[in-house]
Amino acid sequence: MKKILLISLTIAMFIFSGCSQKNPEVDATSNSSGVSTADKKADDISGMDTDKMASNGMSKNATAVEKAIAKLESNVNKIYFDFDKYDIRPDMKSKIEANAVLLTTMDAKNFSIKVEGNCDEWGTDEYNYALGLKRAKSVKESLAAYGVDKERIMVVSFGESNPTCKESNKACWNQNRRAEFKLLP
Repeated sequence: MKKILLISLTIAMFIFSGCSQKNPEVDATSNSSGVSTADKKADDISGMDTDKMASNGMSKNATAVEKAIAKLESNVNKIYFDFDKYDIRPDMKSKIEANAVLLTTMDAKNFSIKVEGNCDEWGTDEYNYALGLKRAKSVKESLAAYGVDKERIMVVSFGESNPTCKESNKACWNQNRRAEFKLLP
């Protein structure tokens, strides 16, 4: 009887516990209200109906903005990290500096910057989210040291949930230990 009760209890625990969700962690400490200026601008644009946007010429402007963002993002370098590390490697410092120069140009000054921290598949989900956040913060601090306004930069961690390569080998894992950049209007 005790075996049946124990087995039933164990099965019930499995059914009710479910699987954990992988949600990216976002550090919004750089803005006192918790909402970035990029999010506010995106909400302003998304809250408008398309007729208003067309009458204001925003459809053409939105396309121009999207093209400008795509052009800038194609020129921004990814920053790669060593296994289980979040400090900027010496060979990546020149790429950080090049990114800072690009992100302080007149073309990029109107955009907010999202730094996305990523990890390989090694380690627990929680550990990888924390490591990805540390990597993104490390890049943010490095960009700020080269003159990029910290208020323009937000950080997010995807942990291991956003791999660029899905094979299980050393070369693939090296590609997944990175920080990427997205520009937001």
